[in-house]
Amino acid sequence: MKHFLLICVSMLISISSSAFQSYKTVSAKSISMGGISLLPADFWSVFNNQAGLATNNYWAGGFAYDSYLGIDKNLSLKSAGLLIPTKSGTFGLNLNYYGYSAYNEQKIGLAYGKSLAKMVSVGLQIDYLSVNLGGDYGNAGAVTFELGIIAQLSDNWQIASHVFNPFMVKIGQINPETIPAIIKIATAYTIDQDILLLAEYEQQTDIKGVFKVGMEYRVIEQFFVRGGLSTNPDLFSFGIGLKMSNLNLDVGTSYHQVLGFSPKAALYYRFK
Repeated sequence: MKHFLLICVSMLISISSSAFQSYKTVSAKSISMGGISLLPADFWSVFNNQAGLATNNYWAGGFAYDSYLGIDKNLSLKSAGLLIPTKSGTFGLNLNYYGYSAYNEQKIGLAYGKSLAKMVSVGLQIDYLSVNLGGDYGNAGAVTFELGIIAQLSDNWQIASHVFNPFMVKIGQINPETIPAIIKIATAYTIDQDILLLAEYEQQTDIKGVFKVGMEYRVIEQFFVRGGLSTNPDLFSFGIGLKMSNLNLDVGTSYHQVLGFSPKAALYYRFK
């Protein structure tokens, strides 16, 4: 009975958001700043904006955990990623897993990012999306892609854009569901090297757009405080980050006035 209820809740969440949960924004850092995902470029670009891989010239691996609205531990988003630098650009592998054995959604991506010029970076990712129902209910899959770009307008100012699934592929054979396209644009401005201000607009093809604002304050070299707001639905978010040599740890949460807190945690390690 519990499995049946969890399947129903998970399917309702996906239907209500008109998208699979497995390709939501990844990393506690991004969520802490209102869900802004395209900037800044860092390890988490392997999930959120592949153009950011161009400036990551190191091997690294990381994990992220997102408790979706705290509904049930089985309805959480778990992510793992790997960066592989080469002379011709940086490759990335990533996996998102939402759900549990009786109902789960997966997104597997192969990413590549490269600098085209001193001020411009681009990225591409090929995605395999799948949804699986336990027992005899079966599964379905689809292949799509996403593109990203980052432009460095000055030493302190960046802009970025990203599109996921531009051709709106369908998943499933009986009553196939059209996966929506998602377009994002973002900007980031650094003040005195300690304060980062960000804004992002996200438009999904079948729902109202989302506007996000966020900031990060570097208290000391190793410690960061973050906060943000987003619309549709209205969410407040906050969190902290800790940088320890090659290890980076982030924790944070978003808050919904009705549904409460959604804790997040993420870490990655740079191999030198």
